Amino acid sequence: MPTQVAKLEAHAGHLLDVDAFIRLRERYALLDPMLFNVDVPKARGSGHQKRGFLTLRHSLFLSCAQDIANLTNDSDRRTPSIHNLVAALEDASVLKALRENFSQWHIPSIEQETDPEIVEALRKMELREKKDRGKQFDEIIRTIEADWENLSNAPYLAGFVTIRDKVSAHTEVQLIADKYQLVDIAALGIKWSDMKKAIDTMQRLVENLGLVIRNSGFAWDMLDNQLSKASIAFWLP
Repeated sequence: MPTQVAKLEAHAGHLLDVDAFIRLRERYALLDPMLFNVDVPKARGSGHQKRGFLTLRHSLFLSCAQDIANLTNDSDRRTPSIHNLVAALEDASVLKALRENFSQWHIPSIEQETDPEIVEALRKMELREKKDRGKQFDEIIRTIEADWENLSNAPYLAGFVTIRDKVSAHTEVQLIADKYQLVDIAALGIKWSDMKKAIDTMQRLVENLGLVIRNSGFAWDMLDNQLSKASIAFWLP
């Protein structure tokens, strides 16, 4: 069991790091103003810059779509993905071990205490804290399950997977009405806002998976601030 838990801890860490979800957040930070900040297309998306602007927007969109598909749905057991981590939590023995780790609370050393009343009080504090953290663990697990059900069943996620499989990672042509055509992204029914919805839900899942598997959080507010400043500095200096 420790080997399985250690593997999950490593995968949860890799899911977050700069080559995975944080890299997706960095790419999307550049794409978002191109979609939703009216000043950016005005300043950079017209005249002689228009073609370059549209090319960059298209490339960033495809890259983010591929990242979303990989980080959510990749089922290869060697790959750190939300799908695999959530699936691992369905193992009762794994879940029990993670709950036990999460519930641990290190109280001040009892060995040095000589007053039996203080020793008893510390032991009660430990039991109470462990019980409370166990309840917190269960609540986070329920949130993970609900978020994953919503995300995995969202029509736009299937669209991002199609983009990865048939457009960005591989170029596929299909026989449609006696003609071979490239996959039409517009026909997938994906809205610009769907990408942000997917990333927001993914972030909650990545955060909560980190909490229950690694018992660690992340400074999301600091990352948001850094990426916002970087994006504004790039587009509207």
